Amino acid sequence: MTAITKNIRWIILALIAGAALGLSFPETALLFTPLAKFVLQLIKAAATPLVFFAVLEAILRYRVAGSDFFKLLVITLINASIAISIGLFIANVTEPGQYLRFLATDVAAATQNIDLFDMLAKQLPESVVQPLADNSIMPLVVMAVAFGFAWRRVRARQNPDTLQLMERGEMWISIARDICETLLIWIVRLIPFAVFAASAKVTAEHGLHPFKGLGQYVALCLLGMAIHMLFTYSSWLVLFVRVSLRKFWQYALEPVFYAFSVNSSLVALPLTLRALDNLGVSRRASTLAACVGTNLNNDGIILYEGFTLLALVQASGIEMSLASQAFAAVYCIVAAMGVAGVPEAGVVALTLVLGGLGIPTEALALLLSVDWIIARARSFMNTHSDLVGSMILNRWIDLGQGKPA
Repeated sequence: MTAITKNIRWIILALIAGAALGLSFPETALLFTPLAKFVLQLIKAAATPLVFFAVLEAILRYRVAGSDFFKLLVITLINASIAISIGLFIANVTEPGQYLRFLATDVAAATQNIDLFDMLAKQLPESVVQPLADNSIMPLVVMAVAFGFAWRRVRARQNPDTLQLMERGEMWISIARDICETLLIWIVRLIPFAVFAASAKVTAEHGLHPFKGLGQYVALCLLGMAIHMLFTYSSWLVLFVRVSLRKFWQYALEPVFYAFSVNSSLVALPLTLRALDNLGVSRRASTLAACVGTNLNNDGIILYEGFTLLALVQASGIEMSLASQAFAAVYCIVAAMGVAGVPEAGVVALTLVLGGLGIPTEALALLLSVDWIIARARSFMNTHSDLVGSMILNRWIDLGQGKPA
């Protein structure tokens, strides 16, 4: 039994145990409420430095130059923008927050409006250490990008002796990223405790009725993912790549369902590369899009972030303008790129987004009880994104070389 499967089973058991305690002994159940907050705080604390070191390491390690990387960036940004737009559109039309009203006390903020200019003001750090202290993801990523390219510029003009020292420094950056990731993996194993506390609290206060709302929330989130895969990816394959969907799925079924079963698009990567070989995609395109681009092809996480963010805001009755939603969408894309590859990456990324936008994260604890369903759909979708993105890039490269369809 894998660690991921064990964690899912513990989450389900924690959900049932918490609900039983909340129904049987409501007053006792409420004593466990702080557990959920503690776990989410730990996740946010470990994820923030991980994002900094992951972005910095990526800039220093992947010295990909030329038009190929630019093409990959364009492809991933188009797909990510469509994914987040679908998530926000469905959330605006169906208002999933109405099914999560029982979370209103957890999401309640000091204001009933989220203003674009207030959000922008929060992204301006007063010092270098403030983004780390405040868990502010956007200024942290900007700092990592700035430091990374400055490091590359300085490295380019060093003599062999000092160059060796800088390479040693890059090794320590990779080690720091690995340490933060390992720490986060340990903390993620505490999620069942958060689920137990949240389940106990909500059943003590509202009974079993909220779980119907959770089911409706899950169904709408999965609907958004299905729309993106059925229409966006299929349109790319049929209209641009010029490959039949039957041929694509002949080879794509194995990696996407394997990613679904193990809940990881990263673990499924060897099968993804084999499928791309069978589909005639060059290693030049597949290595860049599926391997180097593993931190970019996260449409499943991005759509989930946008949809859930707006659902939580709606549940509390907070108003969020379209301009604020657009800025939050950028936030979601950046956060997803920073935590890719770690367990429960969607939840970790959303925790950072909520914290960066000044929205309390406590309500996430109960949503974790059903996230194991959505998480597998995210892995399915991210692997699908790796496959389609590689095929788009391969076709674009061929067109640039004047090759026929």
